[in-house]
Formats: sequence, structure tokens, C-alpha cells
Amino acid sequence: MIKSPIFKKRKGFSLVEVLVGSFLLLIVFLGIFLAYQLGLKVVSQSKNRVIATAIVNGELEKIRNLPYESVGVDGEFPDGILEASKIISLNGVNYTVEIRVDYVVDSADGISSPSDTCPNDYKRVSVKVSWSGIFGGEVQSVADISPKTLIQECNETGGVLLIQVFDAYGIMVSSPLIEVRDPLTDEVIKNAVPAEGRYFFSLASGTYKVVVSKTNYSSSRTYGIDEVTTPEKPHALILEGEVTEVSFSIDELSSMTVQTRGSQGAGFPIINGVTFNLSGAKIIGLDAEGDPVYKYSENHTSVPPGQVYIPNLEWDSYTFSVSSLDLTAVESPPGTEITPPFGLSPGTNETVRLILEAENSLLVTVQDVDTGGPIFSAEVILDGNTQYTDMNGQTYFIPLEELNYAIEVQASGYVDYSGTVLVSGDTTKTINLQRIE
Repeated sequence: MIKSPIFKKRKGFSLVEVLVGSFLLLIVFLGIFLAYQLGLKVVSQSKNRVIATAIVNGELEKIRNLPYESVGVDGEFPDGILEASKIISLNGVNYTVEIRVDYVVDSADGISSPSDTCPNDYKRVSVKVSWSGIFGGEVQSVADISPKTLIQECNETGGVLLIQVFDAYGIMVSSPLIEVRDPLTDEVIKNAVPAEGRYFFSLASGTYKVVVSKTNYSSSRTYGIDEVTTPEKPHALILEGEVTEVSFSIDELSSMTVQTRGSQGAGFPIINGVTFNLSGAKIIGLDAEGDPVYKYSENHTSVPPGQVYIPNLEWDSYTFSVSSLDLTAVESPPGTEITPPFGLSPGTNETVRLILEAENSLLVTVQDVDTGGPIFSAEVILDGNTQYTDMNGQTYFIPLEELNYAIEVQASGYVDYSGTVLVSGDTTKTINLQRIE
């Protein structure tokens, strides 16, 4: 019997084929959508940038046509008729216009500080236009406005603050943040991030606090006599018609891991809970008694396993001091003795070991009576002072008096121990624990 073609079995799509096809279509349409979105962004950015550029050029053209003495920001220095910030709305977009004016000290006139009695050679105007939103951006341009005569130049009041920023090797630091602040309110008056590491600030006569910083770098600043009796770097004094130069030195931050170890035996037993002072050699000035005030001087305490990590340290020469113990040696790297102070270079992470001793100490070793192996984290109680053994089954009590001490030892899975130990000088005691059957 011949079957009719209408009863022929038809083959459909499997679930896997449907999923693969849908995934491919999704990739295609997603690519089209992203391309469309990118096109909108490019068009929107181009449109907004063209408008912002036109605003910048228009503002600069207006400024060029102003009288020289009027070129300045109202309420700032140099003073003038310009607004520091304003909003211009065009085609539904708000454009923020920011204007900044500074004097420029230029030796191109053949005269330089301190011989130049009129250091404010010309004005540099910076106009920045920015817009927010998904496709935000900014446009910035700078123009120099020169006086027409020497009389006009010398009629300008105020002074100039030149800030230069160097690293530890005397090389200019690129793009530091320089802030000129009011020394009373700490309010930022002017700031700059100069690519070449130096900047001229035009300021009215007076005293100013200067702060210099950079991400992952040390910082430096000036100090007032209300902070230090005799500052090493006092607040900058700006005089009429003069250039004041101040230099700062900053560099990459470093860190230090300080280990505290005992000098008894070859194993250098770990000592926890040691408080030491770490002081740098750099000073910020002198106090009322004429003693130095150090830029860095802090106390630190070691924690298990007998060390402490100290981050964000400035390059300097550091001195360690311990009041409760005798500091017999400083090693860096561990095993290599050095002569203090310890020099920390910029952008480094160093390990320093302090070797300590006292007139009387006790090194306790706890081990298995059958195997002789060390017992880790055994609780050792010496006259109420509790410590735990390390991986070598040891713990170190320091400093101690010359006495007969009660001692107890407890460890999981072992029979407790109690007894006494006479401590005189550098004393060692080994305690064998029996496993619980």
C-alpha cells in the first residue's frame, strides 16, 4: 500500500536550534543598538562641543575688548568685572562657564625678579565651558591679555606667588595639586595642577597658607606660628609688586613592616605587644624651648605574629626607640644589621627587624612528650599573663623580674600542666605535655 504524500512526517526545529538562532539574532540586534547609541553619542558630543567652543571664543573676544584694568574676576585677585561662573542655556542644554584670571611673570621683557619692579607683566585668562548629562564634556581655552604701556602694567597692584614642587631627587613633580588657602579659615582661595610642577599665583598683599599634594604621594605645606613657634616653612608673605618663591618636596609614599624579636637563642623568638616610637628626621619647625618638632613621630605596637605594618610613610631617615626593653640591633632586611637611622626611599616597602632584650626573660617551649614535636597555640599562663605558642611551640615572656613564677600550660587534646619556674637572666624552660588517652 502506497502512503499519500500528505501523511509524510515533517521535521521541525529543536529547542537547541531555536535557542542558538535567538542568541545569534540577539547579538545582531544588540550590535545594531550599540552602533546606534554610539552614533547618537558622537552626534550629541560633536554638537555640544561646537556650541561650547563658540561660547569660549565669544567670551574670550569680549574679554579682549575690555580695558586692561577691567580684566579680572569680581571679588578675586586680580579684581575686575568678570563673573567667576555663570550658566548659559542653548538648545535645551545648560553650559557652565568658568573664568579664571592670573598675572604672569615673564622674563621675556628682559627683567626678572627681584630687579623687576613691575612683575605683573600681563594677564592670563582661562575660560572653561562644561556641560553635564549622559554625554557631558568640557572645552577650555587660554588667552594672554597684555597691557598697552609700561605705566598700565605698573599700575596693577598685588604680588605673585611662585610655587615649585620637586621630588626626593630634585626633579620637578608633574601635575601636583597646589592649593593656596586662607590661613585663618583654611578656605581654598586658588588652586592649580600644573603639568610642569611650577605655577605663578596672582594674589593680593597678605599672608597665605600653601598645601601641596598628589595621589599616592607625600604632602607638604606651610605652617603658622599658632601651630609651631618657629616654622621651618612659614606661611607665604605676598608683598606689593614682588614675587615670593616657595619650593616644596614630595614623592611617592612608602611602607614599612617592623618585626619585634628577642635576642635569646638562634631562633630570635617572637615578642608581641612591644610599643616603640618611630620618628623621622624631617622637622616642621622648633617649639618654644627651641627643640625640633618632627614631621612624623608616632608610637606603634606589634601584634601577633610579632610585627606591625605601617603604611603611607614619607621618604626619610627613621629612628626607633623602645622604653621598656633594650634595643640591641636593627636589621633590614632581617638578618642584615644596619646602623641607625634607617633610610626609607620613596615608593618602597621595607621590612625592619628590631632585636630586643631585657635583664630577665623566659623562653617557654611546649612539645609533645611522645614525639617531641612542637605544640602550636598552647596557652601559657605566667602569673596571670597569658600568651600562646607559635609554630615552633614557643612563647617569649619579656621583660620579667628575677622571681619564682607560677606557670600553667593548656592545649587542646593534652593534659594540663602546672608548676613553677625560677627566672634569672635569660631563662629557658621546656614543658612536655601528655596526650589525653
